[in-house]
Amino acid sequence: MKPSLLSKKAVRSGLLLFFFLFMIFHCPMGGPKGIHMDIDYITEGSPIPLTSSRIYPSQVTSCVWYVGDKEVLRSQKLISYTPSPEDQEHMIRVRITLKNKAVYEDSLYFSILPVLYLESDTAYQNVTQEEDAPVSLKLAADSEYPPTQQYTGFGQIHLRGHSTRTFPKRPFKLKLEEKASLLGLGESKHWVLLANAIDPTLIRNQLVYDLSGALGASCQMHSKQVTLIYNGEYQGVYQLCQQVRIEKSSINVYNWEDTAKEASELLASHLAAQNQIFRNEQPAFQYIMELDLKADLSWLETHTFTFSSLASINERDGRNLPTTYNLEDFLDFDCLPEATGGVLLEMDCFSQEEASLKTNYLLPFYFNKPIGGASYEALSSSIQETLQALEYAFHDTDFTYHNASRHYRTKRIGVFDWETFTRTGVTYAPADFDSARLDGAHYSELIDFDSLLNNFLLCEFTVNWDGMKNSVYLYKDIEGPFYLSPAWDYDWAFGNGCCDTNTWNPEIWQTTDEYFSNEEYYQTVQWNRYLIRDPYFLTCLYEAYWEARKGPFEELIRDEGTIDQYAKTLKPAADANDNRWNGCLGNFEGQRFDEGIATLKEFIRLRLTWLDEQFTSIDTLCQSLGYYVPSDTLLIEPAETDFQRGITRITVHTSCPDYTYISFQVNGTHFYTAKVTNETAVLLLPNQDLQNAHGSLSTIQVRALNEQGTYIINPEGTIPGDYSNAISNYITFKP
Repeated sequence: MKPSLLSKKAVRSGLLLFFFLFMIFHCPMGGPKGIHMDIDYITEGSPIPLTSSRIYPSQVTSCVWYVGDKEVLRSQKLISYTPSPEDQEHMIRVRITLKNKAVYEDSLYFSILPVLYLESDTAYQNVTQEEDAPVSLKLAADSEYPPTQQYTGFGQIHLRGHSTRTFPKRPFKLKLEEKASLLGLGESKHWVLLANAIDPTLIRNQLVYDLSGALGASCQMHSKQVTLIYNGEYQGVYQLCQQVRIEKSSINVYNWEDTAKEASELLASHLAAQNQIFRNEQPAFQYIMELDLKADLSWLETHTFTFSSLASINERDGRNLPTTYNLEDFLDFDCLPEATGGVLLEMDCFSQEEASLKTNYLLPFYFNKPIGGASYEALSSSIQETLQALEYAFHDTDFTYHNASRHYRTKRIGVFDWETFTRTGVTYAPADFDSARLDGAHYSELIDFDSLLNNFLLCEFTVNWDGMKNSVYLYKDIEGPFYLSPAWDYDWAFGNGCCDTNTWNPEIWQTTDEYFSNEEYYQTVQWNRYLIRDPYFLTCLYEAYWEARKGPFEELIRDEGTIDQYAKTLKPAADANDNRWNGCLGNFEGQRFDEGIATLKEFIRLRLTWLDEQFTSIDTLCQSLGYYVPSDTLLIEPAETDFQRGITRITVHTSCPDYTYISFQVNGTHFYTAKVTNETAVLLLPNQDLQNAHGSLSTIQVRALNEQGTYIINPEGTIPGDYSNAISNYITFKP
């Protein structure tokens, strides 16, 4: 009897089952043929697994692992590799060769830092400032950072910076496709990659940003050091940092550009609903509208938006879409705040042509955000008025804006004489300015006092070449004063320089030294030079210095302190960066990380030794800075405080018959006047006016007034048209 034959259906099913099992065990499915490391971040002591795609194990003739250019492991089959500490700061690469001679490779960089991989059709050296280069990116880190603080996606980069962008190690602006909190630094699309090419330590910027936070800054830019791999090539250590901008994670003030974005969303949705554009066109139209709305904010006053970019779209596509819209149909303008703030201003010598808010003493401020702030007349005029009143308060005899005072502007900026190291030929002219709204405002009521103190301490402690010249930020919310913050751009600090600039000057005042003001006239009228005429500010500065000196300043340089901890953590990555770029690219050209750290600590020690001497007492500080000139014709007795009656007695003696009255300025904002009788003026001061939020000491400055109640000017410490110093003296005491 013949054996029965299998049916064709059974045979076919058996063959399919065999093929299916064969594919499972011998040929991984899906995607192109290849090999890749099945991790994102390499960790010491943990094997690096491999995943193959459509490669039969039997096809493999060799699996070779490399650390840098060195072969470290070879096998005839797929095999993992376990990295050792010696492998740190090297590219680890695997190379698979098949019997048909096909070769497949994959690589990851093994770093102690988080690693940022950028892939782009634009080469590293071809990225420009004018055009955005599309990139795919992956930010990978160890388990210290949860997956939500790492990132895989797309974005754009362009070149950033001024002098630093000319170096081979290039600084970048990075914009993500969507918001992310990279390494826990706050949620944003906008980031910067600081190359720190001229800083052999790589940490000056990070050091100062963190220091500003320790000093109590209202706003601090947070950052982390990362390793950058661009198109598979190692490019060194970069500082991944928040961008200075208006948003919740950076400068959290009202954002007018959010209103522009809301308007663009409503307009684009309206066009789609009316079938004037296709639904798939809505995102593109919304994006272009948003750009136009941000660039010109005049619609916030007229309520009418002219979509200028649409004219060219109509012409190109043969459409007839309306280009003018009444935004009252889309926005409730009554709900918008008063145009008194929601701004980020910047002062920078590279942007003087954009300085729409240039002051009468030529400080070149402009709107950083909103970018179209100058076109919103109500906002621009309000900010300009407050900014100008603040400048005049700094220049006024009693540091208060008075509408009735004679106001000046710089007429000629003169020239800097390199032989005498002085600027000569500066002239001033009367200026028309009026602000009844701000009449009687002390500078501390127009700008946050603590931000002035912190900024001054940072400028002086670091001897920053760019201090009060470049990258000076000023922000203001709808309510409240300006803030001189955040700290930014400190790679030319602590004795470091670039372009043959000598900043190794640990025994000078950065504020008053003429070498630090030779580039631009407006450096000679920067605000710190006026604050040091004010005994109240100097008293608060004295206390702030010693608080910082015993705290964050000392912490920087002590053994195992902040700098040592930075250096210990960063060293392997910094050494690799030195090997890539042959050390520093600035004035310390070729200096490597270890020497740079030692040089940095040496400068800070020398700086603190000198500063300690200048801050021996408040009087020593005043004399050292030399801008406030007291008069010995006014003698002030020690203050007598009567706690039961709640008053403090201040007694002033003078033998000058022209001194009819004495003005008493208490902690900046409280003013009193007493008549001189028998060569003596007495003030019984309410103790509550001695309350001082900026320190434990109170300051009372007294000035001589004539019979008309006008300040009697002291020629010493007075420059007509710039500032005037009255016949005055001061005392400080603890209430």
